[in-house]
Amino acid sequence: MCLMGEMKKDHTWWERAWEESNHRCAKAMRNLGRYYFFQNKFQTSIECFEKALAINKLYPETWFTLGCAYMRIEDFKNGVYAFGNVVAIDDRQTEAWANIANSYITQGKYSEAITCCEQALKCNKKSWKIW
Repeated sequence: MCLMGEMKKDHTWWERAWEESNHRCAKAMRNLGRYYFFQNKFQTSIECFEKALAINKLYPETWFTLGCAYMRIEDFKNGVYAFGNVVAIDDRQTEAWANIANSYITQGKYSEAITCCEQALKCNKKSWKIW
């Protein structure tokens, strides 16, 4: 059902997969989360991602998009948590480090932001965005 949803780009297949799996198909919730994220329904997207990550936490792409959704609704504390999980899985994720730094800046935690920028620069010294 998840594959049908991906092929047809129809979110109802993912909802059906979630229901028929007895709420255990993390892939269905990851796909729904992505779908709602790109529909600018960030709160619904967050709920879907959290359900998917409660089942399987080892998806850095999902954590990253969850962090972006938190940033969109200006929940920077949870954004730091989500991006922190990305770098916990793979500490070479430059954009995750940069987004953590950005979230810290909005919270007024400048020394933490500088540390995160330094980590991002270790991963990608040529990025003009980080400089």
